This record gives sequence, C-alpha cells and structure tokens, in this order.
Amino acid sequence: MIFRRLQQGINLVEVMVTVAITSIGLLGLNSLQLQANRSTQDSGNRSQATWMLEDMTNRIRANNIALASYDTGGAAVSCANPPALICSAYNDGNARIQAAACTNDQLAASDLWEVACGFGSNVASSSSTRSSAADFVANPSLIVTINADNSVNLNLSWDVRTGGQDANGNTIYAAVGDSKKTVDASGKSSYTTTDKITVRRATYERDIKP
Repeated sequence: MIFRRLQQGINLVEVMVTVAITSIGLLGLNSLQLQANRSTQDSGNRSQATWMLEDMTNRIRANNIALASYDTGGAAVSCANPPALICSAYNDGNARIQAAACTNDQLAASDLWEVACGFGSNVASSSSTRSSAADFVANPSLIVTINADNSVNLNLSWDVRTGGQDANGNTIYAAVGDSKKTVDASGKSSYTTTDKITVRRATYERDIKP
C-alpha cells in the first residue's frame, strides 16, 4: 500500500512537470509567431519601399528636363493635398479618371505626390482603392535631393512596428484593439485605435548619377 501511494505521488509530479514544460513550449511558439508576423510585415514594407524608389527613379529619368522640380528642399513630400493637376490616369473607385495635360514641372509635382502618397484615401471618394506601393507602406516619408552635379539622392523612411499593447495591456504585434473610422468633409477616411504602438523608423537611400 505504501508503494502505491509513493507511485501516485510520483505520477502527480510527472504531470506537473509535463504541464510546466508544455506551458513554456506554448509561450515559445507564441513568441515565434509574433516574430514571424513582424518579419513578414517588415519584409513587405521593404519590398514596397524598393518599388517606390524604383518608380521614382524611372520617373525622374523620363522627365529629366524638369530635374530641379523634383527637389523637395530637404523636407518630405507633403501628402496633405493632391497637386493641382494629376498627370496620370487613375481609378477613384467609381470610374477611370483621365490624366490631365501637364507641363514638365507639373508632371514632376504629380510624380512626387503619386509615388510618395499614392491615391487611396488621399483622393476624395477613393478611400477603397489602392494603386501604388505607398498605399501599402506604413507612414512613408520621401525626400528627394538634387545635387550640384545633377546627381539625385532619394531618401525613403517608414514606420517599423517593434511592439505594442492592446487596451487591456496585453503584449501584441498586430493591431487588434477597438478602432474608430472618421471621415472628414472631403471624404477622406482615417482610423484610430486604442492600441499602444511602439515604432521605429527604417530608411532606404538611393543615388542616381547624371
């Protein structure tokens, strides 16, 4: 009888050890999943950022007669308002909008805005459309510098999420908190969330020789 009680106690210890090991393993798997999500999003941002720089490079080379007009003066391209003329055709979610007839300088302004900002919610009535790499990069910021020798430096930075907490204080990576959609008078939509996000800025640079 004593032997049986001892054996039962050993079985209980084995169960507790198994539960502890399993719990640690599950926590490790959860951490790996968060890291995989982070890596996937970072990889996607870098791929889209590469497309943005490649697109800007090709546009500058195609319109090099207006090279000086691509210089942003050391500041990032503003996405607050579209340029007066959109010099390429696009779809606003309802119909295809034909390109406007533009001068070379107007084309440069349109190129900067289209590459750095995309269409998406930046155009009224088109919040449901995505037409460029900028629509898929987190808070992109593009600076174009034209040097004295006509070489060009492109600097593109964006937000990289490193961690966060939801409204209940739980550690998260993907946004899962309550969100609220806001639409302003021009039809642009934005979302706010209760998540607390920690981000850093990632940067790509590219030089174009004359």
